[in-house]
Amino acid sequence: HDLLLHLHGKVLTFSTMFLLYSFCRASTSAITPAAPQAAKLPSEIVGKCVEEIIRDWNNGLQDRTAKFRKHATAISEWDRRILQNRNVLIRLEADVAKVVETQTSLERQLELIETHQKEVDKALQSMEEEAERIFQDERVLLREDEAASARDIMYEQGEVVENELQHMTEQVKSIIQTMNSTQGGELEATDTMAPFDVAVRILDNQLRSLMWIDEKANEFSNRIQRLPNNSTAAERDSGIPRFWLS
Repeated sequence: HDLLLHLHGKVLTFSTMFLLYSFCRASTSAITPAAPQAAKLPSEIVGKCVEEIIRDWNNGLQDRTAKFRKHATAISEWDRRILQNRNVLIRLEADVAKVVETQTSLERQLELIETHQKEVDKALQSMEEEAERIFQDERVLLREDEAASARDIMYEQGEVVENELQHMTEQVKSIIQTMNSTQGGELEATDTMAPFDVAVRILDNQLRSLMWIDEKANEFSNRIQRLPNNSTAAERDSGIPRFWLS
């Protein structure tokens, strides 16, 4: 950088002073014939006085200063944008780091859930195997107890038959009483009949009563015989083992 000097309110650089010194020396050497030949002056200062030279150089300096300031302003603006973008990039990097951390945490949680799922699957499989084993053991025990269950079913059927017989007995008693009362009324109404006719009528009524009783007895016997068959068919249709009905 050139050294700046102030002369009569004008800014002079070291280069300007050197040129002025060279110009003055050339003017002085022109008087002395024996002096060596002076250096050739630049064309921009030839024929100009000091004031004009200083003014031209000062104008050039101001133009260059304005251009420098313009470039400095542009560079400052670029630097400001670079810093702004740098801040944006820093925030973006922080956000990306948070996202990566969150994703890592989610992956760990997914691995933990997968591990728990495998443990639950193993537990369910073990429970299914245990349930199957218990079912097989119970099935063997139930098969062994099938005879006792069949006896219980026979006892229940016997109770049902006994109840039917009691009901049938009550019906027979009621019928006999009704017939006796009817026969008594007929005997009272046939006092004028011959004794032989009365005996025939009594015997006929008794025969019809015996036939009716025999018919009802056969009917109830058939119903009793159908009870085990119906029970077996119901068990087969429902798919339930007989020993489960006890």
